[in-house]
Amino acid sequence: MPRAEVGSNKYVANKMKSAGLQRLRWWCEICAKQCRDANGFKCHVQSESHVRQMQVVGENPQKYIKQFSDDFQHDFIALLRVAHGEKWINANKFYQQYIAAKEHVHMNATRWNSLTEFVKYLGREGIVRVRESESDNDKNMSMEIAWKDTSAAAVKRREEIREIELAEARGGAGEEKMLKKMARRAQGEAEEKARILEARKAAKQDSASPLTQDKSASPSADPTDEKKDSDENSNDAKSADGQAVPAAPVKISFGLKTKALPPTQMKKTQSVFKRARADKENEEKPKKKLRL
Repeated sequence: MPRAEVGSNKYVANKMKSAGLQRLRWWCEICAKQCRDANGFKCHVQSESHVRQMQVVGENPQKYIKQFSDDFQHDFIALLRVAHGEKWINANKFYQQYIAAKEHVHMNATRWNSLTEFVKYLGREGIVRVRESESDNDKNMSMEIAWKDTSAAAVKRREEIREIELAEARGGAGEEKMLKKMARRAQGEAEEKARILEARKAAKQDSASPLTQDKSASPSADPTDEKKDSDENSNDAKSADGQAVPAAPVKISFGLKTKALPPTQMKKTQSVFKRARADKENEEKPKKKLRL
């Protein structure tokens, strides 16, 4: 049965039926035809057009495999560059985005048997960056990929960024050295000041030590000196006859009160009335006039 003409009702109906992704095992890469079930794929393989195409491919299969592999790699990397740039993404998740387009080159037509083998090949060739990471749902390790820009402009930009980072690192190292030097200088000055203060304190203690020794030695020397003085006073107090003369008592006054006289020297004071009477008596009495 011939194919439906492009734009006909049969063609539109077939497109609507084949909307979305179908089974990969029912896809024929040589004829670029998707079958909806196993029976349809069997009928397609037995068709005259498919047999003729397979005879052409059989003459030089490596040529077609290489072409399909190059196309698959080119489309895969182009979508990765446009969609995610240099950001990391799970390889299996990105592959699902890639095969969303129905006209993409399928992996069963390439020289790679699995996605893991294809990702490892890209990593070995330096086309993309590859790393292993633990998935969120499972504890199994999964592959992550990121596009690697190898253009001349990108390389130049990376070199400029590296030079800026090195300059900043050198500047930071210079600043750290300067700060360390300043810290050592400040520490040395502080230690020197501490030594000067300690020396001053020691000098003060040395200058004050003789006075303290004299003060501490004076109480111990006082008893003997007092004894000597007392002996000398006692010797002076003795008279030539050998009899001891008692020393006069010493009285201390602070000028607040008058000195009290001893009882022997105290004078008796007369009262005011007696003093007035005595004055009257001393006055001369008027003489009486005699009558002749």
